[in-house]
Order: sequence, then C-alpha cells, then structure tokens
Amino acid sequence: MRNQGTFVTSLIAMFMLVCASLVQAEDLDIVVTRGYDTKTKIAIVPFYWQGGEALPEQVHDIIQQNLVRTGRFETLPPGNMLTQPTSEDTVFYRDWRLLNQEYLVIGSIEPLGDQRVKVSFSLFDVVQGQRMVGGNQTVGVFQLRDLAHSVSDLIHERITGVKGIFSTKVAFVTRRPTTAGEFEYRLQVADADGQRARTVYQSTEPIISPTWSHTGKRVAFANKVGNRWKVFVQELASGKSTSINGPRGYTSAPSFSPDGRYLAYVSSTSGNPELYLYNFSTGDSTRLTQNSYIDTEPSFSPDSKSLVYTSARGGSPQIYQMDLATQQAERLTFEGSQNLKAQFSSDGQYLVFIHQIDGRFHVAAMNLATRDIRVLTETNLDESPSIAPNGTMLVYATKSRGRGVLAWVSLDGQVTSEMPSIHGDVIEPSWSPYLN
Repeated sequence: MRNQGTFVTSLIAMFMLVCASLVQAEDLDIVVTRGYDTKTKIAIVPFYWQGGEALPEQVHDIIQQNLVRTGRFETLPPGNMLTQPTSEDTVFYRDWRLLNQEYLVIGSIEPLGDQRVKVSFSLFDVVQGQRMVGGNQTVGVFQLRDLAHSVSDLIHERITGVKGIFSTKVAFVTRRPTTAGEFEYRLQVADADGQRARTVYQSTEPIISPTWSHTGKRVAFANKVGNRWKVFVQELASGKSTSINGPRGYTSAPSFSPDGRYLAYVSSTSGNPELYLYNFSTGDSTRLTQNSYIDTEPSFSPDSKSLVYTSARGGSPQIYQMDLATQQAERLTFEGSQNLKAQFSSDGQYLVFIHQIDGRFHVAAMNLATRDIRVLTETNLDESPSIAPNGTMLVYATKSRGRGVLAWVSLDGQVTSEMPSIHGDVIEPSWSPYLN
C-alpha cells in the first residue's frame, strides 16, 4: 500500500502542476534551440506578386519558417541572392552554385478577382541542374497559409523522402484568470507552427488529456464537472460534445484507436482506477484491468491490437503493454524510478514516454526491438509527449526560464525547439494525425 500511496501522491503532484501552468493562448512562435550540424542549403525566392494590395500572408516566408524549424535546412536571405527568378526560364543554376545552394524554390501569385489567386511554384535541384517538382493551385487569399503548409510538405518529402507535417495541427490547453478571480480553461487547436490558434471548448473547470481521433475530426479530453472528472468527445466541425462516463466515480485519460472503433479510458466506477474500452458501434464499455493498483494513461498501438499504459502493480509506475485479444499484459520498462504517459511512434518501432531518473522527468524513447532507452531532452520537468504522424518529431510540455512552454524534439534527439507564449504557460499538447 505504501508504493500505491507514493504513486497516488506522484499523480496528484503532476496534476497540480498541470493545473498551475495553463494560460491564455494566442499565435505562438516556435524558436529552434538546437539543430543538425550539417544542414541542407535551400534558397526560397520571394514569390512574385502580380497584384496591387499586399497579401495577408507571405507564402515564401511561411515555407522558409517551416523548413528551418525542422533543424535540417539552412535558408538563404533574399538580400544575399544574386537574382530572384520567377519562372524556370529565368533560373541560372550557376548563380545558385556560386552561393553553395543545393535546392531552389521559386513561385508567383496571380490575382484572379473575387479574393482568389493562382499560386505557381517550382522546386529545383541546383546540383543536378533540373526541376524536381512544381505546380499551381487556385485558392482564396485567406487560404494562402494552408497552401504554404502543403507546399512545404511536398518540398520536405521530395528532398528528405519523409512526408512533411506542416499541414497537421496541435491541440493544447490554456488557462487565464477572469475578473471574478477564477480561471477560464480553454482547449485550443493551432497549426503545427503554433499559428491560428482557436478555442474549440472552454470551461470554468480544468481540462486535461486532449487526444485526436484517427481522422482528426474529433478530439477527446477530460474535464472536471462539479466534483467529478468526465470524458468528452467533441466534433470539431460542429462543436457538438458527447460524454462517456460511468454511473459514478470519475473518467479520464481518453485514447482513440487508430482504426476508429474504440476509445480507451480510465474509470473509477468500480472504486479503483481501471482501464476500460468503449465501443463506438455498440455504445458499450468493457473493463480491461482489475487489481488493487492504479492503471492509467492508455494509448493504442498503430494496429489497434494492443494498449500501452501506466501501472504501479510492480511497485512503481511503469509502462505495460496489453494484448487486447487475450488481455494479457507485459511490463516494458525497468530502468528509471518512474515511467509514465507512453505513446507509440506511427511505425510501431518506438515508444516515447516520460522517464524519471535522478529526480528529473525527461522525455525518452525506447526501441521496442532492443528495449534500449534514449533520453531525448535536457529539460528537467517534462510532461505529455505526443508524436508527429511521420514519427520524426514529438511535442511535449516543459518549463523554460520559469515558464511553462511547449517544446519540440526530434526522435533522434538532434533537434530541439520551443514555443513559448508571452501571455503565460501552455501545456497538455497533442499532435494531430495527417488531415485531409
């Protein structure tokens, strides 16, 4: 019972930290703090605008910022360019070779009237002296940021062979004080670069554990209502919310299955926090665990056939994996004082989680084939890691200069960046899947 009490105390302490570090969110700027020693050199020429009034977004700036944030690219300032071509026949490869550039991006934007524009772009391999890809698309002027993210995704994939994640979203929770001396909690959804944050749910009580459905059309989260915690599933398009709760106790820590059939969650309906599986087709819930220890923080494998979760059944909080067909569980982590909040990479080869060692909480990754653990972060109080759908990056909550921030780290630990808010602390991030 002493170990279980220690675990409960730890969870309460982490929960209080969560509730103490939420504030209002607006557009958040990501700052790269560490990148790769050798970077790909790419020149992104300002897109030629054929209209009169200024555009609401600068496409080339967004593309440049997206690529730089990966830590893998180094861009050429426009003032250092010898020429600024707008079409393929004005590209002279020797100019860009003299500047030691490996790739070149050019584009133009043509006004079509009625707030619509035609955007054309091309990516060139300077070393090989050839055009790699290009195209054009007609969009509304207020869709230029979406288009810039899509072009960034294409450029990233053509150069690195890995699908880009610039068109994805990140959900997170904020808190701000009200004039009545209370707090207003908001669930926010923003672009992966922190821009265009919007509120999708708000409450006068804490909101925790947001998670995305496999299509990105719904978000589940836990919200305190009165003296109980409830799980809500919200449609992002309509704003409609439904709750999944037992007749008594609390529910929390939701997780969608990648196949869209189930929602795993934690409930104390039977007295002790246990894992349950909700079937969206039938509306029924199945209890998965039954013991005297706390089982919490479930997360599905990519094939939806198993769950990883946190349990204190071995004497301290550690990560276990349950086969859903047999409901047999295997302990995965043995190193570190505590291991919490696990999530699979999209290819199922790695597990990321919070790893406590020497009293510090870091984000770590485990190679499931070898069971080797690599600590990815140098910060000391990390929480809630969430992996990008291409498996290269993850976002997590941490403390920086006494303030709660969202931070990014690559799965190999080589790239780090921060997304602070000038208005306060932001936590509980969750990265979306690829969106249509």
